[in-house]
Amino acid sequence: MFSLVIFDFDGTLFDTHESIVHSIQLTFKALSQTVPPSASILRYISAGTGLSDTFRALHPDLTPEEEAKWEAEYRANYAEHGQPLIRAFPGARELLSHLREAKIPIAIVSNKGAAAITTALQNNGLSEFFPADLIVGDKTPGATRKPDLASYDKVLVPALKEQYGITELSPASVLEVGDTIPDIQFAKNIGGKSCWCRFGYGDKVECEKLQPDYIVDSLLEVIPLVSGP
Repeated sequence: MFSLVIFDFDGTLFDTHESIVHSIQLTFKALSQTVPPSASILRYISAGTGLSDTFRALHPDLTPEEEAKWEAEYRANYAEHGQPLIRAFPGARELLSHLREAKIPIAIVSNKGAAAITTALQNNGLSEFFPADLIVGDKTPGATRKPDLASYDKVLVPALKEQYGITELSPASVLEVGDTIPDIQFAKNIGGKSCWCRFGYGDKVECEKLQPDYIVDSLLEVIPLVSGP
């Protein structure tokens, strides 16, 4: 039924709410006199807002010159204090194993840093399912933020062709599994199908308005979608 399944990371394969909130608050403690409440941070997470935009929204006085320092502080906090808090959602291993057995290629396209994704996969025993060149994230050469298509057109598709011999890939045979508005829009921009993970972090009302092709309440519910008739 599908020739490729693309996963989002935060709120889709992994429960990262606590790790992100904690790391952002530690960054504010180190670099600012105020610390935003969890609810304010979660509002931007649910919208799929990137790290730089989140910092600017939470700290409007942040200058472009300071952004690099804040991001570096956050990534250090995330690596030390955030990563141990990350857990795969129930059903992740079962779903990934099913896709591997069905010989359906899988990839991750995320607005999160690729290095942090790789570490979380390793820590949770799931790195075996994702080759490094099929993990596309922030700072990956050529990648852009979802829902822009560059991460798909300029990074993922060439890797599939060059490394895995997939020369024909119909957009209609691509399934994007994600939890926020950018994920659903990304699927629409590709011309593929969207599977919205209602259990994730996206704004429920706004995501439903986009009319995703499929809606699931657990990762196990994705298995019938990719199993064909």
